[in-house]
This record gives sequence, C-alpha cells and structure tokens, in this order.
Amino acid sequence: MSAQGKDENLDQEVINSFGHEWAAFDYSEAQTNEALDAQFLAYCEPIDLSQFNPETSVAADFGAGSGRWTSRLLPYFSQVYALEPSDGANKVLTKKFVNESRVKILQETVGMNSIPSSSLDLAMSLGVLHHIPDTGLAIKDVVSKIKSGGVFLCYLYYKLDNKPIYYRGLFWASNSIRWVISRLPYVMRRLIARIIAMVVYLPLARTSKLLAKKGLKVSNIPLHHYADMPFVMLQNDALDRFGTRLEQRFSKKEITEMLGNAGFDLSTLRFSDVEPFWTFSVKKL
Repeated sequence: MSAQGKDENLDQEVINSFGHEWAAFDYSEAQTNEALDAQFLAYCEPIDLSQFNPETSVAADFGAGSGRWTSRLLPYFSQVYALEPSDGANKVLTKKFVNESRVKILQETVGMNSIPSSSLDLAMSLGVLHHIPDTGLAIKDVVSKIKSGGVFLCYLYYKLDNKPIYYRGLFWASNSIRWVISRLPYVMRRLIARIIAMVVYLPLARTSKLLAKKGLKVSNIPLHHYADMPFVMLQNDALDRFGTRLEQRFSKKEITEMLGNAGFDLSTLRFSDVEPFWTFSVKKL
C-alpha cells in the first residue's frame, strides 16, 4: 500500500536517491554481519531491548532501507513494520523478508502510513528523520503511532557540539563538497563516494584503529568510529554522507525541544554517550 502521494513533508529526489543506494548496498554479504551487530548495539545503548515481549510487543522501523536494522529487531518483537517509501529499497526488503511473516513491509511515508495509531511498543528511526524537510513534524507523526509508555529510539545527525573547533571546521568544509556532489547524477555520485571512501574514510579509519591499539585517544580523529567497519560499509556511508542533498543537524537542545513539542515525556529522555551522536530514547506520555 502506498500513501506517500498525500504527504508533503518529503523530498522525492531524496527518496529516489536512497532507493538507488539501498538497492546497491543491500547488506546480503555475511562479511558485514559482525560490524552491523556492533553498530546496532551502539544504537541501542539508550534502551534495554529485553523490556519488550517477543510474544506480544510490536515495533516499527521508520525508514527501513535495506532492512539491516529491521532484521535485528525480530528476536524481541512479535511484529515489526518496515516502513520505506522508495521503490529500490522495497524490492530489497521484499526479497529479504519473503519468508518472514513477522515483518510487514509498507511502502509508505513517515507522515502518511497505515500503522494503527497508538499501537507501537517501540518506534525506531536510525539516521532517517534528518533527511525529511520538517524533522519536528516527522517526530510528531511518529509519536502518534506509539502507545502511551511506548519507546522512541532515534538517531539524528548532530551539530558536532561536543567536538573541537578544528573538527567542526573540517566538517563544514566537507559539507560544501557534499552540496556539489549530491546534485550530480547517481552514477557519478556513487563513483565519487567510492573514491572518497578509499582515499579519505579508509586511511582515517584504519589509522584510528592502529592508534587505539596503542592506547591513544582517537575520539577527535575524524571518522574514527569506522575503525572496524568493512570497506563496503565505508562506501555506503560515504554515499550517504556526500550523495544526499537534504541533510539537517541538531543540537541536544534542539532535539529536546522537538521531543517536548511532540508530546514525549522528557523526564525519560536519555542521550547515548556512545557514537554515533545523537542517539537517544524517550517514552511517550
């Protein structure tokens, strides 16, 4: 079922771009499993997944992409909605979960979908809502689907508010490059992203790994959190970072304000101390 035609809080070009991306990086290779498991655990640091009942609890992955996080929710839930508006990613999802009855694939949007209101024990959106024009409105759309006391687990790009000035300067310089690359045809974006992954991501990631083994602090080295990721994930993230024309970043204060406006219980808000930032969990009133 598709409901995206009535949702104005989207950028169709961004949706199409991610469709191409997830069709290219479907994470069917076994070599990525260990790294994906570690990344998922980092995302889940603010919550305890054992609080959910695998016989009765229901979750939704808003912006499911290739289903790499959807599949990791299955041990904890009786049903998982995989919400994904793009054609390319939906083909990947359909193939991946063809024999999994607990996953319900919805080619719909955050703002217009058929998930019943107040039905979710967990709403999860990892690295998605900052690619929607009005992120605050998208958060309100998500909260309407969560039951009272239910949990929202989310990752939004941060404004590097806990990094030194030189780190932020490097980022904003790279952001100018992203603005140019993201407006090129997809084939060129993917090629350039591969080159960036090879000459920038890989050297910095592996250097960080070597320095960390020597006991040195690497938290202020750009891309250090990619240290143990296989090259295919570096390519994917480089394409995600430089190939997407709509990207927003938020401070803790801005995130807190959006969550308060959406009706979450801010006394339950917890920001993770583990990268990537900002990952957080919060409960609905």
